[in-house]
Amino acid sequence: MKRIGNINSDELRHYLKSIPPEYTKKKNKEQLLANEKMYEELKHAYSKGCCSLCGNKLDYFYPSEFCFHWFLKPTGIKKKNFNDYLSEPIGHFKLESYFRWMATMDKFIKNINDLKSDMSDSKLKEVTIKYKNIEWALNYGQTDLDGHAGSQYANFPHFHIQMLIDGQPFIRFNDFHIPFSKSDLLDIKLMKEAGDLIDFQHSHGPGMSVFENSELLTELDKISKVSDSKETALFHNHTMVSMPDGKTMSGDKIAEIVKESKETKIPIRHLMQKYFPEATIITQVEPVEGMPEMKKRTKR
Repeated sequence: MKRIGNINSDELRHYLKSIPPEYTKKKNKEQLLANEKMYEELKHAYSKGCCSLCGNKLDYFYPSEFCFHWFLKPTGIKKKNFNDYLSEPIGHFKLESYFRWMATMDKFIKNINDLKSDMSDSKLKEVTIKYKNIEWALNYGQTDLDGHAGSQYANFPHFHIQMLIDGQPFIRFNDFHIPFSKSDLLDIKLMKEAGDLIDFQHSHGPGMSVFENSELLTELDKISKVSDSKETALFHNHTMVSMPDGKTMSGDKIAEIVKESKETKIPIRHLMQKYFPEATIITQVEPVEGMPEMKKRTKR
């Protein structure tokens, strides 16, 4: 197999197109099964207050045993403990997945702001993720990817992280320049030069960007139920229903639909489609309140 990091864009695309579909399908299935196993292990360990990665309690840390659960701010940890940890590659995309999975333990989807419409024009990647009273923000731009020319501390490809505790800074964006791993750089190259041939998805950790993907939003809508309160809702819907000229809706039937929706938790718009198949139904979907605001990194 060629070392993808050393081939140009045309060679890369030719290589990807030459991979047999059967092999791609097989590898995708294997990866999904591996992700499922890791996620279940994380959930099981989390239920016991333990870390599935290092085996230690989530509220404890050992200075010589670096681990992602340090970002949960175990008792006694200080920012200085991250100095050696973040001076070496830790895996940007692995860390993002860990944050997404932890956020999902707390609240599904709405704890993760990965909306492209909220991203800065100057950044190649931005995401803000909330878990209980902790908020993480990851980002990098082209100058970070290139390495800051002339810099003594950041002349290599790197990314930045911000960590807030109860809204107060624990780690600031400019505290660390975290090196990308070789795997990170390969994934970035693939996304940049062959984004139409590959698709990176976040199994078990989707964010609010589902609203920007019509296919995902459609699938999510199929299984959606009416929430008991605004606080537990994943998104808000505003639906308009109109009948063809000359046809009307029975008030009694609408009352029945509302009653059935309350009893079954099936959204009214779905019942409208069932009882009034000739109706035109338009639904506007909006993110819920409480979604974390995309945190921006600006020049000093």
